[in-house]
Amino acid sequence: MSILSTEIEILSKVKEVLVVEEREINLKENLGAIGLDSMKSVQLIVELEELFNISFDDEELMFENFSTIQKITTMVNEKLVSSV
Repeated sequence: MSILSTEIEILSKVKEVLVVEEREINLKENLGAIGLDSMKSVQLIVELEELFNISFDDEELMFENFSTIQKITTMVNEKLVSSV
C-alpha cells in the first residue's frame, strides 16, 4: 500500500470517527480542535488496527501520537513497513 493511499484511508477513517465527512482536514491540523477526544481516540485506534491489520504498542497510545493526520500516517506506515 502506498503512503498516499494509506493517508487517504486514514483521512477517511478520521472523518468517519469525528463525523465530519463534509469538512476538509489539513494533514497538520490538530484533530483535538475538531472533536478528537479520548473516547474517539480509542475508537479511531481500534478501527485503524483493524483496517490495516496492525497493532499499536501500549507506549505508542499517547494522544499526541494521534493528534494530526500526518502523525497517524507516519505511525501506520512504520507499522506496515515493520510487518513485512
